[in-house]
Amino acid sequence: MSTVPRWVLVVVGVVILVAALDVVVFVTARSHGEAAVVPRARTGAVAVIDPRSGYVMTRIEVGREPTAVAAGFGGVWVLNKAEGTVTHIDARNAHVVSTLVPDATANALTLGAGGIWFAGHARSRASAPLEAALLERIDPATGAVDRRFETHTGASVVAAGRGAVWSTGYLGGHVRGAARSDAATGALRRLDIGIYGDLVTADDAAVYYVASIANRVASVSTRTGLLTGSLNLISDASLAAGHVPGSATGVVLGAGSVWISKSDGTVLRVPRDLDRITADIKACANALAVAYGESAVWVACGDETVVRVDPATNRASKVASVGRLPRGIAAGEGGVWVTLN
Repeated sequence: MSTVPRWVLVVVGVVILVAALDVVVFVTARSHGEAAVVPRARTGAVAVIDPRSGYVMTRIEVGREPTAVAAGFGGVWVLNKAEGTVTHIDARNAHVVSTLVPDATANALTLGAGGIWFAGHARSRASAPLEAALLERIDPATGAVDRRFETHTGASVVAAGRGAVWSTGYLGGHVRGAARSDAATGALRRLDIGIYGDLVTADDAAVYYVASIANRVASVSTRTGLLTGSLNLISDASLAAGHVPGSATGVVLGAGSVWISKSDGTVLRVPRDLDRITADIKACANALAVAYGESAVWVACGDETVVRVDPATNRASKVASVGRLPRGIAAGEGGVWVTLN
């Protein structure tokens, strides 16, 4: 009787783990202390944390199922995924300015290239092909949409940098991949990065795509649109030893490094040239999202806490309990902003 190779068992284990991830996150988040008795609100909220004291200063009601959040241009911008809307919060007084109902049912949001960009399918075209997506930009000065492009990116994640929006999605023809959309014209260019990067972050120098299942990160030059580096986030030796890796859950740039949160509660620190992993930091049991700002790395965790990582020492410390399951996190404009479901 033949024996099943060990690597097959490892791969099967990874697939099962990824398929069950959402359930595990929810159960883990509800199994610590008395968190299960927290009343469930009809709307989501944003917790505002003082980055110096770690004190939760206030909670702001927003739309249903808030996920992505970005801080900049004097405000905070929240994607309410269940509604496809974007809520604008004044960072100075933590009050809601407005909630925008755009033409696109927003499912991804980022900040840069002159404003706040979001992507989604048109509300009026429910039967449109999967690759059809709208890219829209909010002018932070007016709060109104000032740019709108119809694209074939099928964008499900987006980042902005060097006058472009960088995305991953369904490109049509049974192809899923990455693309660059010019922020001025909407002109689309497909990218060959060698992975399906379902997480992305960017600045004016480079774009970083992370494949959460494949545990790999790739970098692309924003000047040329060409692949400049790639790195496995788990070694062959670890796989051969039967270690099942956690999946990547978030990626952000800061302090000269790429920071990647993982479902096993670790945060990886990688130099921008992707030549090695310089730190593997245990932050919590289940890291759901990561952000950089206010001179630190911030991690939203499945046990309803927020952890601060000091870039100078790579040490993690719990700073706050937010009382509900976090989905997204941003740091800037004087605060740490955590979306709560």
